[in-house]
Amino acid sequence: MSSVNRSTSYANCVKVNRLGLTGSALEKAYGFISVEDYWDEISRPIRDFEREMMGAYTIGTNGRSAGYLVLFESEIYDPGYKSTCPKCGQLNYQLVSPASHSCGVCRAERRNLKAPLRWTRTKSSSIDQGMTMDDFMDMSLTGLKDRADLVLSFDRACDRVRNEFISAIEKYMVVEETVMVPTRVRRLERM
Repeated sequence: MSSVNRSTSYANCVKVNRLGLTGSALEKAYGFISVEDYWDEISRPIRDFEREMMGAYTIGTNGRSAGYLVLFESEIYDPGYKSTCPKCGQLNYQLVSPASHSCGVCRAERRNLKAPLRWTRTKSSSIDQGMTMDDFMDMSLTGLKDRADLVLSFDRACDRVRNEFISAIEKYMVVEETVMVPTRVRRLERM
């Protein structure tokens, strides 16, 4: 894929109008993608793919409307957090101690993490960019097989993401609600 941001890699188009949905399912799908956290409901196949690849690859989105799932090189790292607040989820870089045990956000008591966190970050945005036919011809048979297996695993993961999306639009409905957010403002008042 080569896009507006010049990223090139293996990609699958997952635009809603290309998923084979019709009628009310298509309409529901457009409503579904307008929800901020819909990726939380369909990202399990991506996490499974990352585990299968032992963190060396991940799947992200690309395109103006995130209409493509793209294969990226990645790595697993420890972000360095030592404790968390069970009430609000705030992470902290320091261990809980008698002198410092309350959350800086909600003042609840923090807890030390049982194990280091494992986060995934993208290392590069292109795989096989700039490779010519001769470069592929020079690869060993094992190297070519490994690359083909990687791309096939990526394709299977993209199919599972698509299936999760279709399953989610069948299980959920989009509900619109008004949420009042209190805001502190300063204004002038005559003395």
